[in-house]
Amino acid sequence: MKRNLLFFAILTLSVSSLSAQEMSAEGLRWKGYYNNGFWSNMELTVGGGATYTAWNKWGGKQGKFGDNVGWMAEITATKWFNPIVGMRLQASGGELNMSNQAHDKFDSYWMMPHFDGIINLSNWIGGYREDRFYYAKIFGGMGVNIVDMGDDGSAGFAMDAGMNHTFRVSEALDINLEMKTIFSPGSDMPKKVKNDSGRLGQIYAATLGLTYRFNKRGWEMAYSQTDVDGYLAAIAVLEVGLAESLQNEKVLADQLATQQSATNKAVAENKELRTELVREEHIHTNNSIITSSAVFFTINSAELSEQAKATLQLVGEAIKESPDATRFTIVGHADADTGTPQYNQTLSEERAKCVYDYLISQGVSKDRLSWKGVGSSDSVFPVNNTNRVVIVE
Repeated sequence: MKRNLLFFAILTLSVSSLSAQEMSAEGLRWKGYYNNGFWSNMELTVGGGATYTAWNKWGGKQGKFGDNVGWMAEITATKWFNPIVGMRLQASGGELNMSNQAHDKFDSYWMMPHFDGIINLSNWIGGYREDRFYYAKIFGGMGVNIVDMGDDGSAGFAMDAGMNHTFRVSEALDINLEMKTIFSPGSDMPKKVKNDSGRLGQIYAATLGLTYRFNKRGWEMAYSQTDVDGYLAAIAVLEVGLAESLQNEKVLADQLATQQSATNKAVAENKELRTELVREEHIHTNNSIITSSAVFFTINSAELSEQAKATLQLVGEAIKESPDATRFTIVGHADADTGTPQYNQTLSEERAKCVYDYLISQGVSKDRLSWKGVGSSDSVFPVNNTNRVVIVE
């Protein structure tokens, strides 16, 4: 008897100590979660069920099983200190039915208020998860067993232990199936059976209950100081890198601005030079070639390249700035080394007409221009392949 009571006392004290502090063992899964306020993670359970009373040692030499079955009701207030460990206050009571081997039946109204330490095995073994449907919990505790209530009752020390099976219905409601055993010295059993009882009385109970969970119900992750220091150090490194990146970006922006300014200046100077060049060009009125008036084409092509258009823009400006009486002839040529004379004649005319049309599009009066094609030519420029050209004269 003493060994049994000592075992359950050690169990209760161990569970109570777990609820008072966070364990340091790395394997315990509740480490790493913040403890919530006192009024959070509170539960209230109301339930009822059946009991079986074994009062003759371990239940031997008693009457029929049904003659020893009674009923009980209970109300429980539970406080969880973290996802694994909690403490509860439970008041159990009801009617104990008993019989002896002679089939004498006895009954007693009783109640037992007691404190229990409780451990959530599912969160311990499987890690905390708020969305679980099923939780397995074990508990153990001690209290006072009051028997023969209303009939010269007596009270004595008792202990309990068992398992609670919790099924989550919603965020706030659970259904509980609880199975437990209550141990009491035989001397604290109802007086009608004291003389026949063994050294240890037992009440085996199974109850079904409904639980409501109050206020904050979940748990938030906590981080150790080592984790926090590591995160802060990583943030500091990122901030240094960001500052360096911003500095580099500023340097690059300054360099880009300087380069852009230099580019803009060069473009402006180039524009001024080109304007000045157009103004200073000496345009001849005889058969000599005008400065920058040679427009080259690719083989078998009468289409203007971008470079040719740029040249014609300068020629157009020079023509418009020349005296109104000055007339210009656009002469198209083709390379004598390729194509037939007839093909080259047509190609040279197409090239001359293309230049003519472009100069008119640039604002040159058509009255000041004429065009013609002279076909194959090998005498405009001595260099090979440079006779694919239009000359503005």
